[in-house]
Amino acid sequence: MYRLFLAALALSLIFCATPGAVNTQALRVGVTGGFRRALGVEMGSIVGDMSWAVIALAGLAVIWDNDVARIVLAMVGAAFLIYLAYQGFMDARKKEIPEVDAPKGHTDFVTGVIMSFANPFQLPFWIGIGSSSIAVIMSDPGLMDFVVFYFGYLIGAIIWGTSYSALIGHGKRYITPKLFRALSLICALVLLYFALNLLYSTFLSG
Repeated sequence: MYRLFLAALALSLIFCATPGAVNTQALRVGVTGGFRRALGVEMGSIVGDMSWAVIALAGLAVIWDNDVARIVLAMVGAAFLIYLAYQGFMDARKKEIPEVDAPKGHTDFVTGVIMSFANPFQLPFWIGIGSSSIAVIMSDPGLMDFVVFYFGYLIGAIIWGTSYSALIGHGKRYITPKLFRALSLICALVLLYFALNLLYSTFLSG
């Protein structure tokens, strides 16, 4: 069983470290608010990820098979990413690094939850990654095997989210106004790309 846990842990670290919308948003808010704001986005994303994991574990793949539900989730997710990209473009126009109020960490947490949960491709990922990864290690997996796998993934996600946020928080002191504008622009473009890619994958791909 420990092999399953370690495999899930490693898979989680690899998956979470892959450049994506959540890490981009964490970087965008982290360069102004530091560790706390970046961590808010990352932890919120983990809640969304694990919510999809529970749904997949419960066998509710019917959501993915329902075209209406999948399209609605995709449109909500894309709209939210476009909104975040718009904020990034606005930040890129500012001449000074804006001051950040501490209470905004709560908003960042909710942002992370929405970004993860509004992605309709989370469900097939969890169903596919869970079944295939567990099958490689366990010939006849039971409920406890799935629980161990998802727990290992959760621990890996927490390790990544905390480490990545700490790295952003440490680097915050080196961010100049010019570099802040450049990072904001890059993050905005990346978020916009993920929004358009989500729409393309939903409506045109395949």
